[in-house]
Amino acid sequence: MSPKPCASLAGMREADPGYAIVRVDLNAGGEEDRFTVRRVVWSEDLAEAEVLRLEELNADKGCRYLWQYTRVDRKRPT
Repeated sequence: MSPKPCASLAGMREADPGYAIVRVDLNAGGEEDRFTVRRVVWSEDLAEAEVLRLEELNADKGCRYLWQYTRVDRKRPT
């Protein structure tokens, strides 16, 4: 049996693939303070390179970086 989707897939045509670069603060007090989306980029290669750069730059600051595939809503014309 397949899991039931939690949302309609109809709106997915209005979104583009993106890659969120996420900072994880290892010493944060609460769960909500632990994760920060640092940036969203359009390329997986760029996301991987930026995570490596940030990991090296902030190696001694009590945080880690990762990237996560996501979808970005297209900007609607006004």
